[in-house]
Amino acid sequence: MNQPKGAIIALLVFLFFSSEGFTQETPDSEEEIPFYKNQIELHHDNDFLLFTDWYYTTGSFINYRLLLNELEEDRDRKQLLLGISQEYYTPSNITETNVRLFDRPYAGYSSIINALTFTNDRRILDFNFQMGVTGPISGAEGFQSWFHSSNESGNPEWIGQIENAVHMNLYATYTRDWQLIDDKFGVHFAWSPKVALGTKDIFLENGTNFYFGKRRNLRQTMAYHQIGKIQPEFFFVVKFAYRYVIYDGLLEGFFREDSSIFTVDPVEHFFTYGLEGFFRKKRMEYNIGYNYASPRAPETFLHGWITISIARNF
Repeated sequence: MNQPKGAIIALLVFLFFSSEGFTQETPDSEEEIPFYKNQIELHHDNDFLLFTDWYYTTGSFINYRLLLNELEEDRDRKQLLLGISQEYYTPSNITETNVRLFDRPYAGYSSIINALTFTNDRRILDFNFQMGVTGPISGAEGFQSWFHSSNESGNPEWIGQIENAVHMNLYATYTRDWQLIDDKFGVHFAWSPKVALGTKDIFLENGTNFYFGKRRNLRQTMAYHQIGKIQPEFFFVVKFAYRYVIYDGLLEGFFREDSSIFTVDPVEHFFTYGLEGFFRKKRMEYNIGYNYASPRAPETFLHGWITISIARNF
């Protein structure tokens, strides 16, 4: 089982020591609403609770967000994100040594993330630039092998993984959000088309989300990682996305002069769906979700994973 227990322990410690005032009441007056321009988030994806250890098996992210301007009604608010990530992708049989029997290649991906978000009352524009590496230099093979060697779980072979390469990718997302029911238990609907262009991914995506519960507007909600005036929220989202895949460097290798010994073509039509819950109290934010993805390659299967996120505003 590929679950970096240290990461989960770190999340729990962060939660314990960061939850001061968790039970305090939120001020009712507008003047007393706290305002924060910074946020640090720890985000982890893993399929360990589903008792699997394959495909997209682990993803770890550390994100820092900064509000670049005060909230003004007649202009966009700008928010910056700086982050680092590491993701692991493995075939379904991690003890197999014959690459001809793999359903997908091993792939590790580590990246530096820089994003800029523009938000107004009607829509969000998000531009996300990533520079990352695949192959042994990503550190995924070494870290996962170390983790498995420290317990009784099977050690992945990492034979035939996608070779070393440097990738650059740009992701652009447009989000339009509508409030369908304005009540203590409200309903929002969002439409989010997305495009990716670069050496790691090229795709077109169309996503829809339904939000149920106590959720703030576009400028204030944690649904879109908005910081500034922080007020309590408690809601969940049912989400669905369809992606038309043109190129996937974690399956096909680098698009030019790749030396990987085993690659596969991606499935062109890719779907993801899931259910996530969100809770914000004072300066703390919590998110847990259950996600599924359709097969990424012809021989793979439906795959699920759990998302856990804790953020602190300051």
